Amino acid sequence: MNKIEAFFDRFPFLKSEDIALIHQIAVKKTYQVGDEFIKLGATRKKIGIIQEGLIRGYYIKSSGEEVSILFAKEGEVASTHELIFYNTPSRQIVEFLEPTTMLVLDYRDIEQLALTHPGIEQLKNQFIQDYLVKVLQRLETFLVYTPKERYQWLMKEEPSFMQRVQQKHLASFLGITPVSLSRLRSRMNKK
Repeated sequence: MNKIEAFFDRFPFLKSEDIALIHQIAVKKTYQVGDEFIKLGATRKKIGIIQEGLIRGYYIKSSGEEVSILFAKEGEVASTHELIFYNTPSRQIVEFLEPTTMLVLDYRDIEQLALTHPGIEQLKNQFIQDYLVKVLQRLETFLVYTPKERYQWLMKEEPSFMQRVQQKHLASFLGITPVSLSRLRSRMNKK
């Protein structure tokens, strides 16, 4: 079973007809490291289901500093909330950190199919719910956890990121500098 089939198997409410319809509107694409899935100011409502690879979503502050806000890997969905929820140009950039293969869908096509296919409507709602959970978890880590606790949380929840994501992007995601992350790792490795 490939990773896309495994992705759809997570949703028992999807009928084989629903999955076939999704495949009809999807385009399988391969991207290279540094390519951008969603560019700053993009307006096309698209999502990607990652088959293989890793992406990073980030903002650019007025100072020019990049702030990583999310990572997504195999079996996860990539997009931005501005495009999906608000229908406004994206302020977030989504780039590929590894060579990545994904199914790319126009979200408007999903919305259209959802009108007549309850399974696809449930899938659309599940995408939204999963995104909301991810955002709320991230918010909680910043409101409640210390930098050390955020690092420990990330190691527990996404251990592969420690090898797959550059230190500067991990540090940004954790809200600390790369030097602070290096010190934190060093202290934790001594224990």
